[in-house]
Amino acid sequence: MRILIVEDEKHLNDILYDYVFDKYEFAIIDQIYDGLEALISIQEHTYDLVLLDVMLPNVGGFEICQKLREKSTTPVIMLSALSDEENQLKGYNLGIDEYITKPYSPKLVIKKIEAVLGRYHEKNDRDFIQYGILQYNLDKHKILVEDEEIILNKKEWDLFVLFVSNKGRLFTRDDLLNKVWGYDYYGDVRTVDTHIKRLRQKLKKASTYIKTIFKEGYKFEK
Repeated sequence: MRILIVEDEKHLNDILYDYVFDKYEFAIIDQIYDGLEALISIQEHTYDLVLLDVMLPNVGGFEICQKLREKSTTPVIMLSALSDEENQLKGYNLGIDEYITKPYSPKLVIKKIEAVLGRYHEKNDRDFIQYGILQYNLDKHKILVEDEEIILNKKEWDLFVLFVSNKGRLFTRDDLLNKVWGYDYYGDVRTVDTHIKRLRQKLKKASTYIKTIFKEGYKFEK
C-alpha cells in the first residue's frame, strides 16, 4: 500500500504521518508540502490513498484532484479549513471520497481512511484471484494475506508472480535464478534462498505455500 499526504503545514503533515504509520505500518507513506510537487508525484507513482489539503503553495488541492481523476480512481480524502458548502460541493463534484474540515481529530481521519479503503476494496474485490488465504491481482501489483496488503520489492514480486503463475510446478534454484535474475547473472545461487526466506517472512501465514523440496528446489501450492 502506498499513501500520499499533501499538507503544507509541516506539524499537521507529521501528525498525520504518525497516525497513518501507526495504523498501516507496512505502507509506504510519502509526505509532500507543495502542490506542484504533489502533481509530479501523482504522475510518477500509483497511490492507494491521497490525503489532500486544499490551500497549498503553487498548485491548489482542487486542481491536483482534477488531474488525479483524469488518470485514476484512487480514493481521495480532502482536508481543508474551507468549511463552507460551496467548497465541499466542489470537492465532491471532482470525485473526492471524503471532505474533512479543520481543525480535525487525527483519530477521526483514521476512521475515515478505514471507511474509504473498506468501500474501495469491497468494490474491487472481484478483481482479485483468491488462493487459500491469499488474494492477488498481478496487473495491479497487489497481494493480500487475510485482507492485509503485503509490500514486496521487485525481486520478491518477480518470484511471487512466477510461483502463482505456475502453481505446483517444481523449480530448481538454477531455474529461479535464470527466470528472475536472468541468464547473464553471475551471482551465487544462494541468493535465491535469501530472497525466498524474505518472501516467506512477508507472506506471513501464507509462507507455507512455498514448499522446499529437499535437494531439488521449490514449488508453490497450498
